Amino acid sequence: MEALKFEQLPNVIATLANEVKELKALLLQKAKPQQEIENPIQLDEVAPLTGLSKPTLYGYVQRNEIPYHKKGNRLYFFKSEIINWIKTGKQKTSKEIVAETDEFLSNHKNGLR
Repeated sequence: MEALKFEQLPNVIATLANEVKELKALLLQKAKPQQEIENPIQLDEVAPLTGLSKPTLYGYVQRNEIPYHKKGNRLYFFKSEIINWIKTGKQKTSKEIVAETDEFLSNHKNGLR
């Protein structure tokens, strides 16, 4: 890098200030991820998403077993809530069950006599 002359300082400082502004804008843009607004979906779209029939879904709504929103006489759902609801019903594999059993027995072997 060559030495700067006194006459060049104003231009160099202006360039650096612009670059700092650009970097700051990029950092702020990455720090605040843009949140996408999720649109509500209706029962007709939930049925193919879950693989359940409309009467079954109405039954789940009636028993408050599925996340839903109601405005007037209309039912609304959010895709992310439905997907999370589906995920809560995960069944454990036999390996997971065996591992849990082994862990439980190893922690409580004194009480099993």
